[in-house]
Amino acid sequence: MARLGSLLLLLAMSPMLMLVAHAFAYRALGRARSKPTAHSSALVALLVTFVGVCGAGWQLGVFDRAGDVMTPLCAFAYIASVYTALAILYIDVVNIAETSLHMHLLLELAWSGGMPMADLLERYSADRMIAARIERLTSLGQIRRADGRCYIANRSTLYLASSIDAWRVVLGLPTAPPAPASGPSIAGERTG
Repeated sequence: MARLGSLLLLLAMSPMLMLVAHAFAYRALGRARSKPTAHSSALVALLVTFVGVCGAGWQLGVFDRAGDVMTPLCAFAYIASVYTALAILYIDVVNIAETSLHMHLLLELAWSGGMPMADLLERYSADRMIAARIERLTSLGQIRRADGRCYIANRSTLYLASSIDAWRVVLGLPTAPPAPASGPSIAGERTG
């Protein structure tokens, strides 16, 4: 029972461990001149933290094989499941901090004490927003740039997008953005 309490405490502390590892990973990757992003450094930190949590679980005797083989396997499955759920929440927070225009605008205004509307509109123009996303996708290895063009470099996110698309179909949600009121439709025909 003491092992269970220690395990639960370890898992409860893991979000703080993720944060500390993330801060360290971002700085270490920056010093290594690898141009880290919040997302890439978070993924490194989450992997390192998972190894650390499993190591701490080992030290606590959670994976003790004295009884049978199923007990440590179930303990590992439990740790991996809980840790994965916490890691997804952590990535969600990173994602909000990095990609939420709402958060960026509010923080920018709070940090500066207010800004002229023209400066905000210029700073958050469509061109700048797309350039930032292209830079992020490039640094994550999802796309590559060559001769002024962008190409898909890693299809993993597209596979994830396909599964999300299937999920949307099951729920009955739209799988494509609504067509504009006027202009060419997806099939190239004029609407309206």
